[in-house]
Amino acid sequence: MAEASWPQAARPVRSMFLASDEGKSMPDVTPRFILAQDGKIILTVTGNRGWKEQMWPKIVEVTGASG
Repeated sequence: MAEASWPQAARPVRSMFLASDEGKSMPDVTPRFILAQDGKIILTVTGNRGWKEQMWPKIVEVTGASG
């Protein structure tokens, strides 16, 4: 979560996450996936299960892509 490891364009997402309740309570849990759209965090999940069961379906929903 070190700021220097984040691309400049993604640093506002990092800041939003760290300011959230989850970011404050579990900032270092990995792997972590964050979905942001229009300057807001839509979803954050951890682990492979979180990716498979929550993040990927949400990406499909938000983008209209086929899963």
